[in-house]
Amino acid sequence: MSTSTNRKIIIDPRSSYAYGSFYLYGLIRLFGEANVRFSMKPFRELPDVGWNFRFIAVSQDQVTKYHIHTDDSWQIHETDYKWCDVYGSVNANFKETPKEKYPKLVSLVPSFGICAMTDSKAFIMAIDTFLSAMPTIIKRQEWNKYKNTMDRDVYKNIKHHFGKIYKTQKNRMPYTSYVEACDSLDDYIFFCSTLWYDHPDNQNDKGVNLRRAIYMRTCKSMPNVHFDGGFVADPTSSKEKFADLLTNGVNMSEWMRKTKLSAFVFNTPAFWNCHGWKLGEYLALGKCIISTPLSNDLPAPLVHGVHIHYVEPNEKSISEAVEYILSHKEYRKTLERNAKAYWDKYGTPEQSLHLLGL
Repeated sequence: MSTSTNRKIIIDPRSSYAYGSFYLYGLIRLFGEANVRFSMKPFRELPDVGWNFRFIAVSQDQVTKYHIHTDDSWQIHETDYKWCDVYGSVNANFKETPKEKYPKLVSLVPSFGICAMTDSKAFIMAIDTFLSAMPTIIKRQEWNKYKNTMDRDVYKNIKHHFGKIYKTQKNRMPYTSYVEACDSLDDYIFFCSTLWYDHPDNQNDKGVNLRRAIYMRTCKSMPNVHFDGGFVADPTSSKEKFADLLTNGVNMSEWMRKTKLSAFVFNTPAFWNCHGWKLGEYLALGKCIISTPLSNDLPAPLVHGVHIHYVEPNEKSISEAVEYILSHKEYRKTLERNAKAYWDKYGTPEQSLHLLGL
């Protein structure tokens, strides 16, 4: 499917802006702001889109329906899969959901939230999403139900878009800041992440929290290296287990500056073993990435020693990787260049949309 400025993009206004801003930016870049708008009309019979992104592309008498799965699970949203023509997922898992059963499934590189527009344009978008969804509420004459229910429904999504869009905008960086070049330092390591709450179903204290803790404790123990960062505790997390690593959070601008300077970065499957935002951000920034094995698929594999340096989730393997990369600068630079090349080929907002056939 070729890109055409005659094509109109209509986005479900209930789509998550925090997760969908990446694709909104790509659609505007490909088709022009005048050809991208929000409207409930094509989506009134569909349920709430949740943390995901839903849109259609209209060209003359042809309509193509797209759903981009951006939440943490690999599980297919069956209603949206039946509705759409193309189903993109940042957590595709072809072992669990094989292409033979789900031929519309397309694997995407993990995206991340960005500041996709100016504050004034964000304000217009918030009003646009509010007004586009309002007729559905009035038609159903269930305002009080929508106002008071705790379900994820139309009213809650209007409130989400109108009330949180500015917070999302101000907390994220424009995409251009990810592609500005910056040389990493040889003796500085930065890592800052959320200390997630533990739960019997996800066991974060034995998974993502522990893996990140091993990495940070390893880096802190290295001589002649300055480690900066730590865990920012979720209110219900196991703070006592990781008390030696707790720190205050940094704003996004400071996170970006320090991550660019860091000699290397650490990636591991995140909440529910998903591809976290960090993997996409690190690739976009062209960082040397130390990573435990990935749980889900990508458009093409990240190859050990070429794009990324894989380790086992234990102290010995992580320590050996940190020591090796600190003492082999050219290897580090090779991983940086190839990570960036991978992102440019598969991961940018435009390339992600091209993978979907746009």
